[in-house]
Amino acid sequence: MMDTIAKWLHEKGEKLHFTLIDPDKQKPKEAAKMASDCSSYGTDAIMVGGSTVNRINVGETSAAIKDSVDVPIILFPNSVNAITTFVDYIFFMSLLNSKKRRLLIEEQLAGVMAVKESGICPIGMGYIVVSTSTKPTTVERVTELDVIREDDIDKLVRYALTAEYYGMHCVYLEAGSGAEKPVSNEMISAVRDALTIPIIVGGGIRDGKTALDKVEHGADVIVTGTIAEEKTHKIKEIIDAVNGFVF
Repeated sequence: MMDTIAKWLHEKGEKLHFTLIDPDKQKPKEAAKMASDCSSYGTDAIMVGGSTVNRINVGETSAAIKDSVDVPIILFPNSVNAITTFVDYIFFMSLLNSKKRRLLIEEQLAGVMAVKESGICPIGMGYIVVSTSTKPTTVERVTELDVIREDDIDKLVRYALTAEYYGMHCVYLEAGSGAEKPVSNEMISAVRDALTIPIIVGGGIRDGKTALDKVEHGADVIVTGTIAEEKTHKIKEIIDAVNGFVF
């Protein structure tokens, strides 16, 4: 059976763009306006989550977004405390290169029954953080990582292939919110050559050219977050670049 993201890619016949909205960064009404703007530009889904959010923030923001857009809303949880019913999907994920058992399996065990009872559709995801900045990003500061740097291509491929062999539906190569640079084209190409499941790439993507570079080198989904907070109009440029890549 085709998983959700692979199905969306197949149906669209183009690469996808997701907008990430962090509930900690603005009030729910502002988040809803941001989501509405991005939806009008053609984003394919709204992701809600961040490294430090809690259930109240996530719930209020997700509810406001749900009232303002028709595109799918995907929960991107930092912990079991972020689970809310005001979403359509949840990335049921493991931070594969974390050394913390909590981020590998404990939060998932704590939240799995809530996900089942809520009826939210889970999307199994291998989440992998790549260190591309001179200073740690937020996700790097709050997790204990087996660090993957830009020249650790073999290590990244092994983590990504492990995700596929575990049966996860996709992998997310994350440079982190506010990253100085995105995950490199060489890394994305190497992972694409090794995997058959969709590849999501986020962090440090701030313009259309960079987004196009990433999809040309094998990314299936581009995620933008910080740029949506700072310059919402730039999202249209990025989305247009992603949507222009037909496969």
